[in-house]
This record gives sequence, C-alpha cells and structure tokens, in this order.
Amino acid sequence: MPKVTKKIITSFPKFKSEWEKDAGKPENTIMYYFIAALNIEKDPDLADAMMTVVVSKKDCLKNGRSPSGLKLGRSAKYFIGQFKKSPRIAASYVGGTPKNGYKFKKSSLNMTVVKKQDHGTGLKIFIQSGGKDFGTPLQLRKNNSGQWKLTEYSSVCTGVKKTPQEEGDF
Repeated sequence: MPKVTKKIITSFPKFKSEWEKDAGKPENTIMYYFIAALNIEKDPDLADAMMTVVVSKKDCLKNGRSPSGLKLGRSAKYFIGQFKKSPRIAASYVGGTPKNGYKFKKSSLNMTVVKKQDHGTGLKIFIQSGGKDFGTPLQLRKNNSGQWKLTEYSSVCTGVKKTPQEEGDF
C-alpha cells in the first residue's frame, strides 16, 4: 500500500507554498488536510485557513481577515469541531493507533492509501486510520490549475477505537 510521508507545518505561508508544490498528487492534498487538522488544538484559526487551501472553494466563504482570503463554510467548519473534540481522529491517519495512545511523530507523519477509484470527474481515495477497521473514503477533483482539492471528506471525522487502557477501564 502506498504511503505519503510529510512533516508537521505550523505556518500558513509555508503550508500554502508546500501544498502548491505537492498539489499535483491527490494523496498529498489529503495529507495536507490532516496537517491542517493537527494544528486545530493550538490554533483553530490557522487550521481553518490551512483547510481552505485544500478543500473546494464551494466549502468556503470570503473572509478578509484570513491569510487565505477564505474561511470554512458551516458544513466544512463542523469538521474542525470534530477534530477539536477528538484530536485522536487526525492523529489516527498519520501514525496514531489505540496501542500507541494515538501518538505520532511530528517529523514523520505517515498516511497509508488503501485504494483509488477513478470516477471520471474525480477520484475516490480510501486511506487507513490506525483507529478504524476499514479504509476511509475521500473524494477529490482537479481544479483548473491542476491542483487536487477535497470535495467530499465527511467520513474522516467519524470516531476511532479506544486505547487498550480505556477498553479495560469499566
């Protein structure tokens, strides 16, 4: 199974320029979405701005205070709340598992692609979460600039398994 490996990015300009270099591969766009999600705990506004770069503009609203000029619309912003409630979700896609307490290396984020399906107008890519039994589907389309953008990613924010310590605490 193909893997995508990146490092955590905590600055908007670096995030945007790195993604622009990597946006020709759909798997990279998915990884950048998780990099943005990993910033939610420390800086939700930064995470929001980062996410506006990698999701469809249809999921965004104009915002002059954001470094991207956009902010997430209501449905896309819902996912920020889910990632904030359970930081394990994003961690589970980049190396976190129930056994390791959803820890991951900021210097080596690893995402596994399980399957790719071509849908004519775009792609459906399944990625593995360390906290779920089955691959998680995301849909992407290529924009006029040849950059892959997320168009459907709601399955990402479903829950993950408990750690063994939590399972035994009853």
